[in-house]
Amino acid sequence: MKIHKRIQNKIQKHTTDLGIKGLNQLNLPNALLIIPDGNRRWARAHHLAPEKGHWAGGDTIVKMLTAFKDLNVKVIGLWAFGEDNWKRENHEIDNVMEVVKNVTENSLETMKKWGIKFVVVGKKDRIQKEYPDLFKTLETAEKETARNTDKTFAVFLDYGERWQLEEFAKARTEDSTSDSYQLLSKINAGLPLFDMVLRTSGELRFSGFGPMVSVAELVAVKKNLPEVSTADIVLAFKEYSGRKRRIGA
Repeated sequence: MKIHKRIQNKIQKHTTDLGIKGLNQLNLPNALLIIPDGNRRWARAHHLAPEKGHWAGGDTIVKMLTAFKDLNVKVIGLWAFGEDNWKRENHEIDNVMEVVKNVTENSLETMKKWGIKFVVVGKKDRIQKEYPDLFKTLETAEKETARNTDKTFAVFLDYGERWQLEEFAKARTEDSTSDSYQLLSKINAGLPLFDMVLRTSGELRFSGFGPMVSVAELVAVKKNLPEVSTADIVLAFKEYSGRKRRIGA
């Protein structure tokens, strides 16, 4: 019975790998943003504490990053913690920060091996003050992958539209000649505008992420983040590929 299960798992993995690699024949986004949603709902549905949902969601993100290395997608972003998320209970915030730290540590060797540059975008002062261990982990990952050029993995932390507007205003006072998109890229670690936003749990909104998704296609996966499989990602990219992006033309 165990042998049968192992064979079945190998067949499923082979099929999934073929599905991921086959996506490169499609019109994939240059830059993808993931808005992870549904961790707490998944935990409630399984009669677990919200913290368990965040850890399960973190495992899903690591799997997504593993698939990312095989895709013709240059940038993948993760909105890990928004400006408004500070309204949550302190113990839940602590847990989210620990999950971010864990995902970064568990993904570092993969990023180094596959030429993925790691960047953190957002207000860093509060993170540095209240979560120094996390800040050190993020800083180390940025330094150790700084020379990588194949792909970029961006984590958005204490990030949102208000932060961007404030940073944009500061940047404009110092630079009156660059166009708006150049300045926007500058305050966002040199990242391009996102072409696609993948949001889990079926939600159909950007939740104040800001102008970096102003021309993005939103593709919603109805499953909560911990339930999302590689097959769901394949279907999401296929949906994106079938859309016509005119962007005003």
